[in-house]
Amino acid sequence: AIAALLANYQYEPLRTVLKPIGDLERILGRIALRSARPRDLSRLGQTLILFPDLLSLLKPLQETPLGQLAAQVGQYPELAAIMQKAIVENPPVVIREGGVIAEGYDAELDDLRAISSNAGDYLVRLEQQEKARTGLSTLKVGYNRVQGYFIELSRGQSEQAPADYIRRQTLKGAERFITPELKAFEDKALSAKSRALAREKQLYEELIDRINEELFPLQASSYALCELDVLSCLAERAEALNLCRPTFANEPGLMIREGRHLVVEAVLDAPFVA
Repeated sequence: AIAALLANYQYEPLRTVLKPIGDLERILGRIALRSARPRDLSRLGQTLILFPDLLSLLKPLQETPLGQLAAQVGQYPELAAIMQKAIVENPPVVIREGGVIAEGYDAELDDLRAISSNAGDYLVRLEQQEKARTGLSTLKVGYNRVQGYFIELSRGQSEQAPADYIRRQTLKGAERFITPELKAFEDKALSAKSRALAREKQLYEELIDRINEELFPLQASSYALCELDVLSCLAERAEALNLCRPTFANEPGLMIREGRHLVVEAVLDAPFVA
């Protein structure tokens, strides 16, 4: 296998592809135990998209011992696509505060996030819409933690409030109202953040379930990647340190010519004497 990788320096592009691959075996262990963190899933997704490049490099080596490892690596195009779409590029360390699932992956989550983040824009639009509809110049739309969302009218114009305005609070110089539309938005907005987090955690668990469906073939892939990593490293060392491949004979015995001690050689300042 090492000889095959040394031929035409095949190990060099292989090592380039292997370099960004994470510790897949450890990541899969965490996924199996359902203790995987967002960055584990991100690294898994980044690893899966490299498999096609890896297999294309191994294709010319099918007739060597590396061919069996190539078959063991396999491909997971569907899972790779899901992972790329589901997880943000640089996720937080834990799922607890959210921000892990990417925008565009789940419509319900996107809607909840939009409600939570765009509440201010909605209130501005509603105020403009209600001023135009009622013709009341003192109308304001606001929010506070005690009363929630409200439409405020001056005491002088409060008697001209439309029929669908429901009185919510009386102040010294103003009246506050709520409408069915604003009440529906309030119910959604006040719970949107917690619902978004709950939805995100649910999607995260579903993602782990999906990965666990292919856990055993993925583990086989991780073992193959480990072997490829070791073999490509040994090939690089053989080239860099000018090592020769031993030949095997039927006769008992061991013959070493121009033998070197690699550790001693590495720490000597003077040239090593074979």
